[in-house]
Amino acid sequence: MSAVPESIVSLTFDIDWAPDWCVALCARMCAEAGAPATFFATHANPVLDDLLRNPLFEVGIHPNFLAGSSHGATLRTVLDHCLALAPAASAMRTHGLFQSSELFALICDHYPTIETDVSLLLPFHANLVPTDLYMGTSGRRLTRLPYCWEDDVAATWPGWRWDAEPITASGLAIFDFHPIHVALNSRTLGPYGDLKRKLGSRPLRTATEAEVAPFVETGPGTRRYLERLLGAAHARLRTVSTISRAARAGALSAAAP
Repeated sequence: MSAVPESIVSLTFDIDWAPDWCVALCARMCAEAGAPATFFATHANPVLDDLLRNPLFEVGIHPNFLAGSSHGATLRTVLDHCLALAPAASAMRTHGLFQSSELFALICDHYPTIETDVSLLLPFHANLVPTDLYMGTSGRRLTRLPYCWEDDVAATWPGWRWDAEPITASGLAIFDFHPIHVALNSRTLGPYGDLKRKLGSRPLRTATEAEVAPFVETGPGTRRYLERLLGAAHARLRTVSTISRAARAGALSAAAP
């Protein structure tokens, strides 16, 4: 594919079994800014239904292929489980960034609705561009969009400053947020770990706002960075499938929100 002629920005959210109110917070922040975003779903919940009905948002899948996954024990069962959550999904990011040639071949041959993969993280890289894979016996095209930033990675990155200007100068600038880290305004991963220890054996998705409140960080952090990104890049924001479709058509610079 040809180089991206200008900066195109995308907000993505890995739901990661977050409490419903955390996901709703992220959706509300984007909606109030009129910002399109892609949410990668992990489980059924009422907020997911709201996202699916909102034309501003795209819902992709976030399949967990790792050992012990609640999504299933094989590549096929995991994909089938996740597509039951969002049958119209055309994009995915794998949990834990799991990837293999076997997986991509399976998708190309048997899951034609999935056209875009966003599982390749290249931290803080500029001038990123889409690339295509032609896999499996079908040789069907799967478009991969590399992404440049993730909140939990930034939280442990040497020299990272949460008050830094968002990296949106050139090429694809796809950002990955997790609703729990937005709610916590995570600056480090310490408070998140403390919250999980407080919950003990309870699933993260059961945590209430009152239980999370003592662990929220003040000052520059994930939520504040998201707010700044919503303001700085509003006109250039696209869903990942909008970017992918435009790239396939050779019209990436003209991609509409």
